[in-house]
Amino acid sequence: MTRPRLEVAEVIRSCHDEFLERFGKGLTPPQRRALDDLASCRTAALGGHLLECPECGHRQIAYNSCGNRHCPKCQGTAAARWLEMQAADLLPTPYFHVVFTLPRVLGPIALENPHRVYGLLMRAAAETLLTLAADPKHLGAKIGVLATLHTWGQNLQLHPHVHCVVTGGGLSLDESRWISGSDDFFLPFQILSRVFRGKFLAGLRKLFTRGQLHFADKLTMLGRPEQFNRLLSESVRTDWVVHVKPPWGGPETVLKYLARYTHKTAISNRRLVSLEDGQVSFRWKDYAHGRQWRTMKLSAVGFVRRFLMHVLPSGFVRVRHYGILANRHRQQKLALCRDLLGVEATSQEDVPAPLATPEHDSPVTPTKVCPVCGGGRMIVIAEFPPMTMNLEALNQAEPCLTFDSS
Repeated sequence: MTRPRLEVAEVIRSCHDEFLERFGKGLTPPQRRALDDLASCRTAALGGHLLECPECGHRQIAYNSCGNRHCPKCQGTAAARWLEMQAADLLPTPYFHVVFTLPRVLGPIALENPHRVYGLLMRAAAETLLTLAADPKHLGAKIGVLATLHTWGQNLQLHPHVHCVVTGGGLSLDESRWISGSDDFFLPFQILSRVFRGKFLAGLRKLFTRGQLHFADKLTMLGRPEQFNRLLSESVRTDWVVHVKPPWGGPETVLKYLARYTHKTAISNRRLVSLEDGQVSFRWKDYAHGRQWRTMKLSAVGFVRRFLMHVLPSGFVRVRHYGILANRHRQQKLALCRDLLGVEATSQEDVPAPLATPEHDSPVTPTKVCPVCGGGRMIVIAEFPPMTMNLEALNQAEPCLTFDSS
C-alpha cells in the first residue's frame, strides 16, 4: 500500500519533543491539546473499527479521528453536517461576501488576548454591516450576516480577518415588507472601513479601561494608558481593509463558499510539499504579487509554532450569525422573510448535496463507499480500543489498513 501524502500530523510528530522543550511552557491548554490530538489522529493511538462491505465482503480497518476543530483531516465531515443544517436557511436573494481585516499593528494585542479581541473583531464587523444596512441612506433594511473568523494568512503568519456572508436584501425596519438591494452593489467599502474602525477601537478602549486586556513580556508597556493610546493613534493612520466581493448567483454558490471557508484550518495537508532534514516546505499564494503560488521553507519547529498560533481559545465560537440570522430568532425571521418573498421553506429533498472542495482533506460526505466494488456502503462490524504507541511508531503507521476478506 502506498504511503499517504505528507500531513501536518507527521510534521508535529517529527519535532514533538524538541518543540515542547523550547516552547512547551508557553502553550495554552487548547494548543497543547491540539498538538496531541493532531499527532494521534487516525492512528492506532485512538483506537478504531473494522468496516465491511455487505456487497463484496471487502474489509477495511479505519482508525478513529481526533475530532479537533483545528485538524485538517477532521473538518470535511464536520463541514458536511453543518452545511446540511445551513442549506435550508438560505433565501432566494443575492448574497455578498465582505471581508474585514484587522491592521497588523494590532495583531500582537489580539494574539495576547484572543478571546476578547477576536470576539470584538467579529462583533464590530457584524455591527458595521447591520448599522449601515439599516440606514435609510443605504438599504434601510434588517439584513442577515454569517461571520467566520480566520486568523491566518497564506504563509501562516498572523492575519486576523472576518469573512461575512451577507444577504443582499432584508426586512424593512417595521418588518412589513422585503427590501431588495442592488444586484451588483452592496455598501461603499470606504464607509464600511471607517465605521468598522470606529466600532473596533471604541470597543478596544472599553476593554482597556475595564482592565480586561492582558499585556505580558514585550507588550508590558502597553499597559500604560499613554502607550496604549499611542498605539491606537498609530492604528488610525494605517489602512483598515474592508473588501466587498461581487455577489453570488444563488444558494448553491453560497453553499460552495460555506463549505470552503467555515471549517477551514490554518493550512491543509494538500499544501504541504516535503519534510526533509527537519525542514518543511509548503505552497502558499502570494496575493501581493498577482496571486502567484510560491513555496516557503520553515524548520519543522517553526512551522508547528506558526500553526499553533491559530488555535483558538476553548469555547470560542468562530462561526456566528447576526441580524435576521441570529440564533435566538432565526427560524421566526426566516419564516417571515419567505412569506414576504412569496416562497416556501426549502424541504430536505431540495437541499443541494454537500460539496467537496480542495480545501478539505477528507470528502464532504457522511458515508463511505466501498473502494473495491463501488456499490456497497461500508458498515462497522467490530471495534478495537486505543493502543499505546510512541511517536516513531505513529510516524510509520498507515492511517488506514485494508485487506480482502478472502
